Amino acid sequence: MTADTLSLVGKVAIVTGSGRENGIGAAIARALARNGASVAIHHVSENSKDRAEKVAADISREFGFKTVVVQGAIEEQAMAEKIVRQTLKAFNASGIDILVNNAGIGLINPLMESTPQQLKHDFGVNVFGSIYLTQAVVGVGAMPKGGRIINIGTISSKQGPQGTPVYAAAKAAQDSLTASWAGELGPSRGITVNTIAPGPVPTDLSRVFLETPEGNPSPMLDTFYSMARAEARLGTPEDIADAVLLLTSEKSRWITAQWISVSGGITGTM
Repeated sequence: MTADTLSLVGKVAIVTGSGRENGIGAAIARALARNGASVAIHHVSENSKDRAEKVAADISREFGFKTVVVQGAIEEQAMAEKIVRQTLKAFNASGIDILVNNAGIGLINPLMESTPQQLKHDFGVNVFGSIYLTQAVVGVGAMPKGGRIINIGTISSKQGPQGTPVYAAAKAAQDSLTASWAGELGPSRGITVNTIAPGPVPTDLSRVFLETPEGNPSPMLDTFYSMARAEARLGTPEDIADAVLLLTSEKSRWITAQWISVSGGITGTM
């Protein structure tokens, strides 16, 4: 009898925000490629181009599957469609099988310091970007039956944090989209949609939340440690990537519309 596997051989995936070698997106891309998928590595600016190309080259060299680097601001609908078209062309593919909406942004800004520019940017990337990429993958990308859409959220969307209310609100909006899209795309197209919600994971973008300017653990980090129910450690990008891998596989065919905390047991309060 053949052993069960999480094989993704023949699948084409886009992972947004995957151009930082130590980030969650890159770890997700590695996990998908390790199991056979061809993966598009996405980054936003010329400043991140070299890092994204290195992520792609390292994955191709290590796992032997083709990668492509795609660039663009996902909060622009035309750019989202361009990213999908570039991916299809690079892999000579008829459809996109997996979309991981990982790209995200958030600043530490309390209520009275939140600006119109910040609101537009946070909701643009976290909400509009997820909408535009999903539209493009389902439409232009002709996502087939059995397709998988994974939104990378955060446990903050259920906690109402005081330091990052706009980011948490944007991610809460993304959580709502997950449930709505699952109901729309499941019965009509056979596509599942889920949210993976990481707890604290040290990356370039999260360090400002987890450390003080002096490099000491932040009060927020101490709070997370006190709430964890698993090992006394932070999460790793690989912890998140392995959860995404499960949801992209055939084994997750009956899992949809779910918000799954991957945080060592930290749960929300709302």
